[in-house]
Amino acid sequence: METIRAEAVADGQAPLSSAEVVSKVISPDSSNSTFFKNAGLSTRSLKPPSAAEQALLEELAAQKQKEAAITEEFAEVRKRSEAAEEALLKTQQLYDEMKK
Repeated sequence: METIRAEAVADGQAPLSSAEVVSKVISPDSSNSTFFKNAGLSTRSLKPPSAAEQALLEELAAQKQKEAAITEEFAEVRKRSEAAEEALLKTQQLYDEMKK
């Protein structure tokens, strides 16, 4: 089990949790799947995703990136809008002072 954990780190991946290491050692097809249930792992998650699932995962990742970009852009627009409102308020105050 320590070898599996060390291999993941050597490959540049994040260290595997104990549950992930044990799940690689224990066969998901064994009759005793209590470990997987207790660890909160489904035996399906141990199999590599199908091509359709992989395509959906990639689409989801792309949508999340777009959402993050839109959220960032919205925050920038909000800042510019607030700055424009402040400038307008100052201009109105100056106009009112000049009008008196």
